[in-house]
Amino acid sequence: MLGPSFNWLDWWRRGAALGWGNLQRLAALPDPRQVRGWWLADMRQLTADYLKSPAFFTFMRLNLALLTQPMVVKATQMMAYPGR
Repeated sequence: MLGPSFNWLDWWRRGAALGWGNLQRLAALPDPRQVRGWWLADMRQLTADYLKSPAFFTFMRLNLALLTQPMVVKATQMMAYPGR
């Protein structure tokens, strides 16, 4: 998923290590805005897939169950309002 952006960054890293005499080679790389667009599209897809996954729903169910237990609610209130 992140292949294009890692490839682009790798070329820049190699170019810096070899010296800036290789600037022509680096100039042939895709536009950084285009790489950013690819990266953002990959991140959007990754996030959408994660939010629909069974693991996410199980994790959210566990968090909501813990937050609604009376002891957790009381501890949260005591942390939020220490004077009470």
